[in-house]
Formats: sequence, C-alpha cells, structure tokens
Amino acid sequence: MSTEQFLVKAFASLLVSIDLTDDDDLDPDVASQIVEPIAAMARDLEPPERAELASLIRTAADSETDPVRQRSMRTLPEDIGLLDEN
Repeated sequence: MSTEQFLVKAFASLLVSIDLTDDDDLDPDVASQIVEPIAAMARDLEPPERAELASLIRTAADSETDPVRQRSMRTLPEDIGLLDEN
C-alpha cells in the first residue's frame, strides 16, 4: 500500500467512524465541526483532483471488510461533495 493509499484509507475510515458514531457518543454539532472543514477542502479541489480522490476512496471501500462501513465509505465521495459539479 502506498503512502497515498494509506492516507486516503485513514481519512475515509475516520470520516466513516464519525458518521457511524451514535449521537449519544458524539454530539452531532461536534461531528459537523470536524467534517465540514474537510468537506470544504474537498470541494475546493479542481475537478480532476476531486475525481481522483473519489476514486481512491472507492478503492479503499473495496478493501473494507465490514459491510456497514463499506456502504458508508462508498457514499463518502458524494457526501463530502466530491461528485458535485463546479
């Protein structure tokens, strides 16, 4: 696994963990404060870089063994705005 693949998998795993955490365990406002700046940075990427990051996240999802986490990771590119047209 390359450093880039490792970082993308770690990034996606962290966001999925936040997404799947129960609201009683992590305040939704705190979760938003963590995720929103990341989503904003992702949306600021140029279209080719957004597409590349989305592809790397999908590849990371392919290696996820937990079906719930895998589903969440597969929707991550859309959830953080990587698939939005600019």
